[in-house]
Amino acid sequence: MLTTLRAALPGRGDAMPANTLTRAATIEADHLGRYAHVCGFPLSNRVPATFPHVLAHPLFLELLASSPFSAVGVVHVGNRIVQHRPLELGEELELRVSAGPFAAHRRGRTFDFVSQAYVDGELVWEGFSTMLKRGGGDDTLPREEPAPEPPVTAHWRVADDTGRRYAAVSGDHNPIHLHGLAAKAFGFPRAIAHGMWTKARCLAALRVPDAFEIDVKFRKPVLLPSSVTFGEADGVFAVHGHLEGSVNVNGGT
Repeated sequence: MLTTLRAALPGRGDAMPANTLTRAATIEADHLGRYAHVCGFPLSNRVPATFPHVLAHPLFLELLASSPFSAVGVVHVGNRIVQHRPLELGEELELRVSAGPFAAHRRGRTFDFVSQAYVDGELVWEGFSTMLKRGGGDDTLPREEPAPEPPVTAHWRVADDTGRRYAAVSGDHNPIHLHGLAAKAFGFPRAIAHGMWTKARCLAALRVPDAFEIDVKFRKPVLLPSSVTFGEADGVFAVHGHLEGSVNVNGGT
């Protein structure tokens, strides 16, 4: 995989780095096939809409390394993807990633990683990962209530090694997803699944058009191993008690 990184300047003050990082990446058959297998997608030349997020992950880490705070305690709480057209195996992408401003939250502060993927100068994909830096929150802010969940349509068994398998294809080796002892140090009874694995597993269960928007909120972690239930109706879906999301079929047009 071809990778070029433009170095970020060390973060200072009370804001995320203002620069935009870029990466050139080719969608390779072996990487795509391993990702599809872990997340439940069929093997195809068409790229799942969650896959560019994996390609952009090294740039997220670089921006975090340049942030004005430690990355410890940063939690992924939401993710929105806009696919303007399908991506195909072998396409060469130019990825651009930047960080948005801080916003107040009941449990700390949030900011977005804003990602864009271009092919020959055409914007084909966008991603918005909302991150929460816990601590010093404003508990006077209104509490966001979960949306009603659709009825259960499937039962999934999430294996004990899901975190390790997803880390191998995503590059996200946060130890809370890999080892029970590390997860316990952060207050979890055992290792937890990556939020983006859960979103990808939901996308694999949905039928979506060529251009769409898919938006999720991560409510609670999925413990490993565990059994979970999935539901979908009228563009709204949920891993019950863990993730809620929606699909807008006009989002990419």
